Amino acid sequence: MKAHMRILLLGCIAGMLFPFAAKAQVIVTGQISDSNKLVLPYATITNLTTGRHSLSDQGGFYKIDATRNDKIVFTFVGYLPDTIKVTQTTGTQTINVKLVVASRFLKGVEVSSQYTPYQLDSLERRRQYGYLLDLPNKPLAGGSTPQGAGIVFSPFTRYSKSEKQKRQFKKNYEEMEKEKYIDSRFTPVLVSQVTGLKGDSLQLFMRDNYPDYETMRTIGHNDLLYWITDKYKAWIKK
Repeated sequence: MKAHMRILLLGCIAGMLFPFAAKAQVIVTGQISDSNKLVLPYATITNLTTGRHSLSDQGGFYKIDATRNDKIVFTFVGYLPDTIKVTQTTGTQTINVKLVVASRFLKGVEVSSQYTPYQLDSLERRRQYGYLLDLPNKPLAGGSTPQGAGIVFSPFTRYSKSEKQKRQFKKNYEEMEKEKYIDSRFTPVLVSQVTGLKGDSLQLFMRDNYPDYETMRTIGHNDLLYWITDKYKAWIKK
């Protein structure tokens, strides 16, 4: 009788533990961007298995609960959706997702040899993202605010998910273009020629002296060489 009760008790314990083992939670996290490293804010993350939804933040980072073998789909307006499968059983699984611009939104643009490599790349990016960048921002309060009443924001337009997504995307795009322009002028090859630095020392110097966008837009090539030289002299004294 005691043996029977012991077996029954063990069976009950196993029955209680098994569901927890089968439903062990995994936190899936990472960043959503595209091939140009443009982060995608307020992208929608959906666990197709559980039906749960989540949104990426302004930096494109996301987090969603799942279990092993759950399928998670990532969507962002103007991009093709992407689906991944959770492979871990417990803990945190980091999955960085790169979405692809939907081809049906691409706009043609003619270019000629008079453009620099940076300008050609910039034109191509503008062609890719034109559909999103050309979307107008919603007016405040639908344009019906009476004069003298102050500015009123409509929560159903300006602060809707799609509106926040669009505005932050445009801001991220602008920042990306500025960084691309800086990188097109402040190159490792040029800096190495001026300073003689190579390898880790070169990377460290460039990181410590990364120029701002306004500086790069206002100085010519010769002034840039002097600027790098001055920065190098100050840097080696530290």
